[in-house]
Amino acid sequence: MGKLSMIYVIGLGILVGYVILNMNTSGNDAVKNFSLYYGRTVAHDIAVSGANIGCSEAFWDQAYVIPYSNVDFLGGKMNVTFAVAGNRKYVRSIGSVDIGPAKIRDTVVAQLRNQTLARYAWFTNLEANRGGQITSWSTGDTAWGPAHTNDKFNINGSPAFMKKATAWQSAVPKKNTAVWAGGYQWGIKIPYPTNLDNFVTAAIDPANGRSVNGEDAYLTFNSSGSINLRVPTTGYDSTFANANQFSANGAFVVLGANLFVEGTLVGDIAIGAVGVGSSVNITGDIRYNTNPLINPASTDKLGIYAENDITVTYDKSNPAAYYNRMIDGSIFTLTGEFNVQDAKDDPPRGPLTTLGAMMQYYRGEVGVVIPGTQVLTSGYSKNFRYDDRLVENPPKYFPAMGRYLLYSWREN
Repeated sequence: MGKLSMIYVIGLGILVGYVILNMNTSGNDAVKNFSLYYGRTVAHDIAVSGANIGCSEAFWDQAYVIPYSNVDFLGGKMNVTFAVAGNRKYVRSIGSVDIGPAKIRDTVVAQLRNQTLARYAWFTNLEANRGGQITSWSTGDTAWGPAHTNDKFNINGSPAFMKKATAWQSAVPKKNTAVWAGGYQWGIKIPYPTNLDNFVTAAIDPANGRSVNGEDAYLTFNSSGSINLRVPTTGYDSTFANANQFSANGAFVVLGANLFVEGTLVGDIAIGAVGVGSSVNITGDIRYNTNPLINPASTDKLGIYAENDITVTYDKSNPAAYYNRMIDGSIFTLTGEFNVQDAKDDPPRGPLTTLGAMMQYYRGEVGVVIPGTQVLTSGYSKNFRYDDRLVENPPKYFPAMGRYLLYSWREN
């Protein structure tokens, strides 16, 4: 009996010792795992915080590229660097923390893009014309893409905003019957561009662009792909086989005078009139040879830029030719408005259909509608459609936002 007791005691001791050893090992593993989990969490939090700080710096100052090097944060180190590639800025944030002999790191990379303002279907700096007369969104008016104003939307009846609408001030009246299908947000102000320098620089490049200085010019697009340029005061009259031959970099500008344009475009170009008082006059329909609403693979694209106004003209001697107008192209006025000649004076002319982005400093007059109805009394009714290709593939030289916006976010 004594030997069995001794064997039992020895066996029990070995068993208890083994259990205690395992408990000690498990305890050490638990402490190690907790320490690693804590270190990874802290390193990740540092990296995320650094990326947020870097994105904030880039948003408020698009030229910002000063790195954050070995900044003490949350018991570890924060390193943030910036890299610029075209219209993209990359914010790379590395968080690191020392846990005993282990150095734990985590990385977050944010991509920002300085997108063009062609991401908006509608953009105005003021929702009033040059004379200060307020213009309204009325029943039957529809914004098919994102809409923004640095002013406020004046609502008359039940217009429809199919994508998100943003503005500096709340819509008037606040309680309205507008359809905000994409939601809305007030208190948003986006700096309006102050120049067309990139476009002008490209156009006056003697090797790759094309320009006319101080003389009115007439441009006609032909469905064959050719482009005719005429300058009556100098007698210049030439036809170019295609858009690339007309302007290798796709830019054409009239400096200090006016541009008159119409026709069917084959190609991707930007045209405009720049200089004090310079305007663009659309004398007839402008159409894409391949309609992107039917064929999204269309490569036809037009930017129409003016220092002053872009005006849809009207010939009273031939009114039948000026009904149901159509303009394929993106509109931008630097200090003026997009308007219609004699919009308040002549009989109704049907719809004015545009396809592209619409951006005006002032909101010009297109037509007159009886308040609260769709009854047109003069000018044109509005049918402004957005070209969805412009979100990723904007018109050449269309002005940028002047601010980087977050495009993608990748965590380790």
